[in-house]
Amino acid sequence: MRITRYPSLTEPQFFGCVSAFVDSLAGELNSAAISLRRLEGRPKGAAFAYEMTLDTHRYGALIVLDRWSTLVHAFGPHLNLSRRPAILEDGPRRIGTAEDILGRTNSLIDSSEQYSAELVEACILAFQSLNTTFAEERAEAEQSGKLGPMLPEDYRDARRIFLEDLAVR
Repeated sequence: MRITRYPSLTEPQFFGCVSAFVDSLAGELNSAAISLRRLEGRPKGAAFAYEMTLDTHRYGALIVLDRWSTLVHAFGPHLNLSRRPAILEDGPRRIGTAEDILGRTNSLIDSSEQYSAELVEACILAFQSLNTTFAEERAEAEQSGKLGPMLPEDYRDARRIFLEDLAVR
């Protein structure tokens, strides 16, 4: 990841990465949920294209978590945030919780014979739980987003670079 090659991150740069992270994770989880809804009631293998899309997004969410984990572990010990320090302090725990939830959800999907309504609902609830796990990160991104064009250039550049890093799978 290019962003981890920086010798250090400023607070605005870090918050730009936070914004890119929560938006990317939410996008992957929403896309996975849409794919699951399309598969609801079908047996495994009955809609290959939708299943491939589901796999792309549920494993894409794992990639987003992995990249976020890399960033938090690289800069967390060295960055002091003036606001929302729990993003870094609780980051590793939140990441672990999210990886556990997503791992269990993926195991449930993989072990099922069909995409029953119960399976779909359970997975969607798990995806919502993942979004809730990062509620503080989401709140920060929303707060910063209200500044719109007044956001510092460092924020926008770091956000862009983190998104580009995520795009390189």
